[in-house]
Amino acid sequence: MRYFIRAIKYFIYFMLLLAVMMFALYALKMTDANAKDFPSMFFKNGYDSMKIMLLVFAGVSALYPMLGFAKIKAIIPGEYADVRGLILDYMEDHGYYLEKEEGENLSFRACSIFRKVTRMYEDRIELERDYTGFLVKGKRSDIVRIIHGLEAKARKSE
Repeated sequence: MRYFIRAIKYFIYFMLLLAVMMFALYALKMTDANAKDFPSMFFKNGYDSMKIMLLVFAGVSALYPMLGFAKIKAIIPGEYADVRGLILDYMEDHGYYLEKEEGENLSFRACSIFRKVTRMYEDRIELERDYTGFLVKGKRSDIVRIIHGLEAKARKSE
């Protein structure tokens, strides 16, 4: 269900971006003012081009959650009690607050409203305890950066 909701969110996001770009082109008078209908102002084939663009955006929106979100292992050796403080400090320094803690699993959310909005409120980073560290779930670009930072900080603390 989460995948489907993310796909819908990205489709709406892409449609809003398209609308903003079209409005900007219209406001700057960079469109064909003599066109017979609205889609012909922007697209060569009018409604046919709009249908193709909608299909392309729908396809990209359907694939993006699979490519943009991931679950990657972070190797952070040590007992949970020892690494918990290290993780909390690192995440706090990088703009995340602890949302919930269930056993040895942690969930963080972004503090910044700007970060929340630009990620369409998909700003949650989850750390699930594993034998060798944690499985980190969230937006791929965020978790790769976080994993490298956490692993480097864990190596320094040793």
